[in-house]
Amino acid sequence: MKLRLACVLIVVCGCAVTAVAQEMPIRQDAKEIAVWTGGGTGLGHNTSFQYANAGVRLGIVLTGDHGPSFLHGNFEYAADIIPVYLFFQNLPSTQTKLINGIPVTLPLGGRQTVYGGAISPLILKWNFTSGKRFVPFAALEGTAIFTTKDVPAGDTSTINFGSGIAGGVQMLRPNGHALSFSGHLLHISNASLGNHNPSINIGLQLRLGYQWWK
Repeated sequence: MKLRLACVLIVVCGCAVTAVAQEMPIRQDAKEIAVWTGGGTGLGHNTSFQYANAGVRLGIVLTGDHGPSFLHGNFEYAADIIPVYLFFQNLPSTQTKLINGIPVTLPLGGRQTVYGGAISPLILKWNFTSGKRFVPFAALEGTAIFTTKDVPAGDTSTINFGSGIAGGVQMLRPNGHALSFSGHLLHISNASLGNHNPSINIGLQLRLGYQWWK
């Protein structure tokens, strides 16, 4: 009887270990597919500047788990494809145009919605995998943004570059699924591609996403 009970306990423990292992899909060679959407605002003197976007993320975990205690985790490379990128910005109060070769200052002002898209080909992400259900992460991100009109408004550029940091948490669900929530701090500049480069020094964005890990 005791031997039978011991065998049952061993089997139960083995199943529990297997279940725990299955609950951690974010492991070496695992591939991430995610869809996400979010919105943000400029900070400081850029508070009148808002944006919203939606995209798809593709990633792969390149390493096994390393590091002590709460730093324990793995390194992931990812990229975002962002087909929807909307900017909401104030227009300058005036605009100077050349009419018959003569510079003329015209009144402008008001609000403007600008449509665009983007790609983030370089996302370096660290997954903190010491937890079983909640996996925080931190990331460095680089983005190229293409718009139909100048961003910020004015004689700037329709091509901008974003660099920033991100942090959030991935809430694991059954079958390798996860729900993610993250915050992103982004600096946007046209790298002097336009006649003016006022840049958006810091923008804060919140995102909600759904992930599939395989």
